[in-house]
Amino acid sequence: MAVVLSVSCVPCAHRQRGASQLTTNMKRNIQMSANRSGHMSAEVITTDGSMQFRVTDGLDFYQQSNIHCIEADNGQGTAFLVYLPIGIQSGSFSLELNGTTPMVIHVSGNSEAELYPGTLELTVGGDAQFAGRFSGTDANGLQVSNGSFRLENEAGA
Repeated sequence: MAVVLSVSCVPCAHRQRGASQLTTNMKRNIQMSANRSGHMSAEVITTDGSMQFRVTDGLDFYQQSNIHCIEADNGQGTAFLVYLPIGIQSGSFSLELNGTTPMVIHVSGNSEAELYPGTLELTVGGDAQFAGRFSGTDANGLQVSNGSFRLENEAGA
């Protein structure tokens, strides 16, 4: 039985820079979610200094026919979402606004901002389902550095 999530999307900053509504459509069409073992961290550099983002108690994992979504929310108004196309292989990726490459989105309050330009080093498989490192500048001009995530393999897989 599929559970359809109802997601309302506020106007996203990354769309104002010319990105399609792909992320909004992906979030609306997500079928199922599960909290999985894993962690995500990053350093966000603002005009007031730097903020450490860290989630160590599991990641939300969503999957639909063409995308995987890994989401970490620190419960303090900040989250990161990593969108990976189904069938993606390990490698180095430039984060772009074309909707076909992996995407990393920084969420802060009511603002969603895609990292562009940016980079993602991704490992698929092995002792974790997905692991990666990311950095870049989000659509609001904030620098994100030392980003990393690890989504453990599903129990029993």
